[in-house]
Amino acid sequence: MTSKRHSNPPGNLVFYLRSGSVVGGIKLVSVPLVLSISVLLARWLGPEEYGVYAISWSLATIGAAAVSGGVSQYLTRRVAMLNTKNRHPDIRPAITASMQFVTLAALLFLLVLAIGWMLDATPLELSGQTIVMIFLCAAFIGVMNIGSAGLRGLERASEGQLYLLIVAPLASILLLFLLMQMPIPRTSWAALAAMAVGYGFGASLSQLRLRRLTKDFGRSGSAHALIPALAVQSKGYIAYTTLMIVGLQLNLILVGFLLQGEHVSYYNLADKAAQFVSLPVGILELLMATRVVSLHSEGNFGALQKLYRTLSLAGVAAALLIAGLLYLLGEHIISLLLGPSYAGNIYPVLVLLLVAQLIRAAFGPVTMTLLMTGHQKYCVASQLTGAAALAAATWLLVPIYGLQGAGMAASVGMLAACLPLAIGGYRTLGLRPLFL
Repeated sequence: MTSKRHSNPPGNLVFYLRSGSVVGGIKLVSVPLVLSISVLLARWLGPEEYGVYAISWSLATIGAAAVSGGVSQYLTRRVAMLNTKNRHPDIRPAITASMQFVTLAALLFLLVLAIGWMLDATPLELSGQTIVMIFLCAAFIGVMNIGSAGLRGLERASEGQLYLLIVAPLASILLLFLLMQMPIPRTSWAALAAMAVGYGFGASLSQLRLRRLTKDFGRSGSAHALIPALAVQSKGYIAYTTLMIVGLQLNLILVGFLLQGEHVSYYNLADKAAQFVSLPVGILELLMATRVVSLHSEGNFGALQKLYRTLSLAGVAAALLIAGLLYLLGEHIISLLLGPSYAGNIYPVLVLLLVAQLIRAAFGPVTMTLLMTGHQKYCVASQLTGAAALAAATWLLVPIYGLQGAGMAASVGMLAACLPLAIGGYRTLGLRPLFL
């Protein structure tokens, strides 16, 4: 006889939007907040120097992903399972082991940065001060990722996202405003220094909050002894997350190699604006993560499939609405914020990037579903095929069509990345995209 008692309501859109409204609101606010940083810096630095900043920040995000992205994905799942089973003494060692692992990875990233700088193997010419700031930004984002992951696993997702997506960017904006009032040279490394301080502040707050929540949990053993097992168990997540961030930044970096710094500036701003289209899917992935773990552990595949279809439909509808608004009003908004010269260079690329984001939205929140159910190998395959297709298309199209060729290549790479996800979702969990 099966029990009719459920710890959570049935998986439906109303439940997730209601219970996760705070998390969704934070995610929604974060995108224009981060975009405002780009607008401020583009106006302050100018196209050429902002291009250097954009490349530097891309390298920092890649470093943060390599340092902590995969570990944080694993840690969220691990803490959620331990918390559900009331194995609280095991939580603190898992978090500490993750931090120690991230520290080692950060030092390795610094070594790679130094070697690349000495060999002059960076997309644009970067100064030694810029390299140091890239490392600090990556390290602080990494620490904050671990704090956010631990809070998500403890069902405090809103707090984790608050530090990562609101507090750190807002602190950075305040520092940038202060910086702009000072009589100093307008350089990318100065802007990165403000970002490093802002994200360091957010990282400190997230770790303090996590420590406070777990102070009474006790410890079941040595955290240091868990590092080898953590590295093995999270290697799939590490590979996926690193490849994902590299894939997201790859086109920008290739533009830096193939074109001039000002083109990097235009592409970066267009890409950030286009990301509004897939924002609803990102929010829904965030909201459903812990519920997916629960449904999968219960073997309730029917509810999981229904949840995926419902959220996919909502995400596509919202993405189409946002894409339509950006297509109609995007050029006017860019001209208003940055001036007509920026608008003439950004808007044509923005239109092409909208197509890439709509392709992503069409496949729904399949990535997080596969990650949270332990099928990350399909996510790794997705990033490999997507990056290969994107790189090939960029090298072929940019010399012919210039910056717009990079926009075309983005759609090719996105489609190549989504196909393995759709195959993996159907084979393992019976998930069907809306168009099938």
